[in-house]
Amino acid sequence: MQFANLTLGWMLSLAQSRLGVGPLVQSKLDATTAAPTPHTAFTLPPLDYSYAALEPHFDEETMRIHHTKHHQTYITNLNAALQGTPFVGLHIDDLVARLSEVPAELSGKVRNQGGGHANHSFFWKNLTPNATALAEGSPLHKGIEQAFGSFEVFQQTFEKAATSVFGSGWAWLVVQEDGELKVVTTLNQFSPLMGAGVVGKGVAGFPVIGLDVWEHAYYLKYRNVRPEYIKAYWHVVNWDFASDRYMEARSSIAHPEL
Repeated sequence: MQFANLTLGWMLSLAQSRLGVGPLVQSKLDATTAAPTPHTAFTLPPLDYSYAALEPHFDEETMRIHHTKHHQTYITNLNAALQGTPFVGLHIDDLVARLSEVPAELSGKVRNQGGGHANHSFFWKNLTPNATALAEGSPLHKGIEQAFGSFEVFQQTFEKAATSVFGSGWAWLVVQEDGELKVVTTLNQFSPLMGAGVVGKGVAGFPVIGLDVWEHAYYLKYRNVRPEYIKAYWHVVNWDFASDRYMEARSSIAHPEL
């Protein structure tokens, strides 16, 4: 499957359009002489389900700690780092997608704390207690078959990638700049949205699904057996959300002006 003219600008416009934040906000970054903008603090997004809803696959205690402690800490630290800067008011996906524009003294904090907020905000949406199999014949299923040969091979590829992350990080299914679906991994809180200049050309893309493989995401239930946690993920993947993401990518590529 080939789609032309997939760019970082396309990924950024997708993030903006799906979240209703309007056109690009380059003027905010360029207007260094503009009047200060009141700080718009990031807040912890609510889950669409209870902490216990993903049992027995993801346990209630881990979900509660993961959301209210780990995710909240990224938000608290990010708010402190951005106070008084021209980057306030940007949506989190816009912020991490423009990491290359952030001054060196802030880039590490935005990458780590902002990446943590962006990745976790996506992670909660890509989980559901009402998981069903991805419909055969759906556009995403067809795209996966074309990219990997079969859905089963895709799952094996994703599991191998997620298992192989050394230390902490993420496994993703992304739509890349050439329009192809690919399984990629990032370390720590790097996001594929950060672009080729940050994560590498072979990793950058628009996330369709993503799995947190930091130990804090699974250790209370699965201890050090990460592969069991990865297999449990298939029982809670929100394929409706993933399919919507994939269709947004297809639509944007087919109509680059959107």
